[in-house]
Amino acid sequence: MKTYVLEDEKELKLLDETMEKVRREKLPTILGIQQAILRAVDDYMYKNGVVRLLPNMLAPITDPLCHSVEECAITYQGQEFNLTKSMIFHKQIALSNPNLQKIYIVSPNVRLELPERGDKRHLFEFTQVDFEFKDGTMDTVFEFMEGLIKYAFDYIKEECKDKFEKLGIGTSHLDITGPFERHTTQELKAKYGDDFEAIASKKATQPFWLINHKREFYDAEDLDNRGTYRNYDLIWPMGYVEGLSGGEREYKYDRIITRMREAKTDESLLRNYIELAKRGELPKTAGAGFGVERMTRFVCQQQEIDDVTVFSRKPGKEKYIF
Repeated sequence: MKTYVLEDEKELKLLDETMEKVRREKLPTILGIQQAILRAVDDYMYKNGVVRLLPNMLAPITDPLCHSVEECAITYQGQEFNLTKSMIFHKQIALSNPNLQKIYIVSPNVRLELPERGDKRHLFEFTQVDFEFKDGTMDTVFEFMEGLIKYAFDYIKEECKDKFEKLGIGTSHLDITGPFERHTTQELKAKYGDDFEAIASKKATQPFWLINHKREFYDAEDLDNRGTYRNYDLIWPMGYVEGLSGGEREYKYDRIITRMREAKTDESLLRNYIELAKRGELPKTAGAGFGVERMTRFVCQQQEIDDVTVFSRKPGKEKYIF
């Protein structure tokens, strides 16, 4: 039997670089802090009566997103399934159960970002903590998330002292106080120009809320103030930029159809979701999802998000080995 020998120099170099990344001395420390973050999040959710759902990785429908990604679908038993970009629709539908009020999922998401997204904060495969509250509002989410961050950061400051020492960083950036400031996209864009998010993040010493984005059809428009949207991002300070996105949801049939047509969404792909809205079976909800890797990067003060992953999922690389 002939023994296969890898001779391609470029691939050999990539293999060596991959193994160097896997064997980094600081990696177990970062992973230990990430584990502590998730432990604190689970504890906070449990104490606040938020029920954990297990994730769906394949579904006939998934988040259409407001920016372009490469599509990733498979055919199973003659039906097309998508890899989950987020569980936004599943969260709404799950809350139609009269006995579920608050839910969350530690949800793997696949978003095959285009090469130009190969910056310091994007991955094409990541995990987010995705939560949704029945009858929730923007203020409900703000209060909840501000409490979660303080709870988690207080926990890891105490539990991970030795790990922060190993990384050679302090914990003063985790001294978070609330409530967080709120700024509109229009306000900050007028102040800082097109790169407003990055500039405002660099200037900030505390997280802040960035509100009122025109994006996905399912984020609710304020009908008392047309052209204003009841959605939000959480921006990490010190240049770490966006770490959470969410909103109050459109749930009424006429509003969903109107917003879909504004966004030129393919209604046929979401026909069963639309049917539920037509029947009045979608509940009023609000929620959000925050990136585990993005939070870990901020907590561990790493240069880029690829520094907190075991295997690279940074868009734009020439080739991936594992």
